[in-house]
Amino acid sequence: MERRLKDGKILETVERLQKRITDRFPGSGLSGVAAELTQVTRESVARAESIRRPNFWIRGGLVLVGLLAVGGLVWHFVTSSDTKTAFRDFMTFLDATKGVGVYLIAAAAFLVTAEIRFKRMKALRAVHELRSMAHLIDMHQLNKDPERIGSKDAPLMESGRPMTFEEVGRYLHYSTELLAIVSKIGQLYVQDFPDTGAQTAVDNCERLATGLTSKIWQKIMILDRLRVEAESSVITERDQPATVST
Repeated sequence: MERRLKDGKILETVERLQKRITDRFPGSGLSGVAAELTQVTRESVARAESIRRPNFWIRGGLVLVGLLAVGGLVWHFVTSSDTKTAFRDFMTFLDATKGVGVYLIAAAAFLVTAEIRFKRMKALRAVHELRSMAHLIDMHQLNKDPERIGSKDAPLMESGRPMTFEEVGRYLHYSTELLAIVSKIGQLYVQDFPDTGAQTAVDNCERLATGLTSKIWQKIMILDRLRVEAESSVITERDQPATVST
């Protein structure tokens, strides 16, 4: 079994979730966020591919520098009539250009790490966008307070009708699913790019999504308790014998 996330499967999952949210809560803020997350997922698939793909311009530059250096050495020895003299001249040249050599080594090191730094920058910008999406999802569920159901401040549907226990529960469950997808998108950026900085940013984003999800699950547990209490109250009232007035 392949032990890696497949970007196509993640995109397929978020598209199905968007359809479920849109069918259940048409025109709602959460459906708009789901549509935005679907678009972010499509863009993330392309970004992850660009991070995974080698930068041929930088690698070509490194190859060119290497070829020039090797070519210069070969040309020096080939054009010299005496090998011993050529070697002595070459050592003299190295001794006379120590400062230049330091700059050349620094330039080579810069080119070697340039690809990693560019990819890290892409990954960090993408993860920052995911963090914003996580907070956006959380904002849409903040006013879905289970303890306000049935009161004048109850959560409302887009039509203005108060939401039921089932509708609030489904809304909260959808929010947790969207946050889970945010975490999975982040992993796309680093599963083929083992960079410490990028991995730390993705882990922090996942901890953020997990923390927000935990708060929503606390609401869901309160909601389930209140639902059971409400159902028990209805059953008790129904089973009470009617009072006969004389």
